[in-house]
Amino acid sequence: MGKIIVLEGLDKSGKTTQSHLLQDYLNDRYPGQTELFSFPDYSTKIGEEIRSFLDGKVQYNAETKHMLLSANRWEKKENILEALGSGKTIILNRYYQSNLVYGLANGLNFEWLTILDKGMPKEDVTIVLDVNLHVSYSRSIANNFVLDDFEKNHEFLDKVRNNYLELAKVFNWNVLCSDNSKDIVFRSILDIIGEQ
Repeated sequence: MGKIIVLEGLDKSGKTTQSHLLQDYLNDRYPGQTELFSFPDYSTKIGEEIRSFLDGKVQYNAETKHMLLSANRWEKKENILEALGSGKTIILNRYYQSNLVYGLANGLNFEWLTILDKGMPKEDVTIVLDVNLHVSYSRSIANNFVLDDFEKNHEFLDKVRNNYLELAKVFNWNVLCSDNSKDIVFRSILDIIGEQ
């Protein structure tokens, strides 16, 4: 059986960059044995709906938003299981951990949030890329990113960041400072997964 590596963190924490660096590295070492999934997956119908509410085009209550985010992962359950069954290493750029930390920041019940993903494949390791909010914001501006509804609210993002750090202690998630250069962060990721 393969294993699941989850990369988590606020937007602009480097998750996408590090996910691709890790995928390239593992594919070089173990050709054809790595698969990357990113959530939300905007290529699906549910993903399109998530994009719409993140862009402020449609309004939902918090429960509906988080159910849609969970449903988006359930859409890919069989793909993940198939890759795992063939012995591949799965890299997940966000997973259910995002739903927990953002949901708690939205005032939702922790037990209810955990039930949404009960039955999804469990990860082997979770790595939280912790970024200072000012660094996250400056990266967005420097790269001309359009901020979604979650990213515009600094007080909300501060709650999310604190939730990541608190739950990391509870669930033994690895936390890396991603204010550092991408090379330093990447070497730390390799250390955590035992690839150095």
